[in-house]
Amino acid sequence: MKRYLCSLLLACLLLTGCELSSSPPVSPGLDGSLPPQSENNSGGSGPVGSATLTTSGGGGTTSPTGATGSTLTGASAGTTPSSAVSSKASAPSSPPEPTAPSGTPSDAPSSNPGSDPSVDPQEEFRGVWISYIELGAMLKNQSAAQARQALDTMLDDCLSFGMNAVIFHVRANSDAYYPSSLFKPAASVKALLEEGFDPLAYAVQAAHARGLELHAWVNPYRIGRNLEYRVEGIDYFQDKGASPAYWYAPTSLEAQKLILSGIEELLAYDIDGIQFDDYFYPHDVLPADAPADFEKAEYEASGGHLSIGDWRRAHVDALISSVYSRVHKKNGCVFGVSPSHDYAGTREKGYADTVKWLQKTGYVDYLCPQIYFGFEHQSSRFDKVLAEWLAFRPASTVKLYVGLGTYKIGLAPDKWAGTGQQEWAENDDIMNRSVELLRQKKVGGMMFYSYSYFLPDSVVPSSGQTYDRDVAKREVENLLALLR
Repeated sequence: MKRYLCSLLLACLLLTGCELSSSPPVSPGLDGSLPPQSENNSGGSGPVGSATLTTSGGGGTTSPTGATGSTLTGASAGTTPSSAVSSKASAPSSPPEPTAPSGTPSDAPSSNPGSDPSVDPQEEFRGVWISYIELGAMLKNQSAAQARQALDTMLDDCLSFGMNAVIFHVRANSDAYYPSSLFKPAASVKALLEEGFDPLAYAVQAAHARGLELHAWVNPYRIGRNLEYRVEGIDYFQDKGASPAYWYAPTSLEAQKLILSGIEELLAYDIDGIQFDDYFYPHDVLPADAPADFEKAEYEASGGHLSIGDWRRAHVDALISSVYSRVHKKNGCVFGVSPSHDYAGTREKGYADTVKWLQKTGYVDYLCPQIYFGFEHQSSRFDKVLAEWLAFRPASTVKLYVGLGTYKIGLAPDKWAGTGQQEWAENDDIMNRSVELLRQKKVGGMMFYSYSYFLPDSVVPSSGQTYDRDVAKREVENLLALLR
């Protein structure tokens, strides 16, 4: 998702390096805690394998991603938002019992042929993901004053990039980047929270002061590798893949209640939306024809009338529709999901029926599939995958946006691209062609992964990859001219 621009980089920010490979359809913001997957499979792994970002004056290079941009004119003074925001968020109301899986919220047929024909480029949604990796680099070991300055710089940069929204990571694993009564604080902001500084409250206020929307970005089920962050009493399992991680059990009603309570905390803030990443069930680690050990009792208690796949999907559907209902109680707030480009794999292996959510009312306000490909990819060209998604008929109330993988700009090889492995290092117009095609097809918006990748001077290729900085700078400059 995104890339870079600006030169003067914030001296106090340590960048962490994000692996940028053309690894599988990536999910926004993975830290490599999950094993890479082929681009023919649906998401769950993030950009894996290839670049480290550094900042000038930042004291060295760490990994993964997280650059901060130059301080631009018009930076806010950095006033602290009202403490009422964070105090409200620390005591959410208890959500009602989640509804057991029972079918779709609405079976009304779609009336839309695809995207919004009235979309104007000046009115399109242009969002940039701010990952927990980037937030960690910005905020770890910083004072409250330094944190405010770092967030101000980041938001000024986003505004200069031509964005009108930021997708701000608030829960990457079973942790929180805000004061939470449910989840332990993320390690990188723990000291700030103890000091009384609320990064989310400040980011919301500072974003709105600049005319930017802020959407809270949540990975609902993922606990990560560290069980220390698990909430006691909630069913969980280990995926036992190449890089094992822990997950809350999607079929656990207690897990659903926990996630919904977390949504209630976030809705106490003046946010403009909530977005779920593409982390649902991890792929290829559970039996496809029988319940896993952690869900066997629940499946048998349900009567076993549904196939195991349909039963799992029904529980994921139930959570999505419950979140949608909660979010819609807040005036003007929207709920969206950014799934993998691979809708079939996501449905059959991740047990998330994203196309149904697009086509039926009562699940999401928007869907933003991650189409992180160029035009020379041997099996998944951008235009080809886009056409597949545009062929679906969204419900009249649901918007289709597209996630763009600017993290690939300037890098080679694009591991899974076959004959197109050198495309991103040889061309400086891929993003422009992608944006122009989205506008030609009347797609209502786009999101870029991620903020740091608009800053080419901060990228250092990892072992096994090359990075053409001149190509990257030209491509970012071309993209910004189109977006501003």
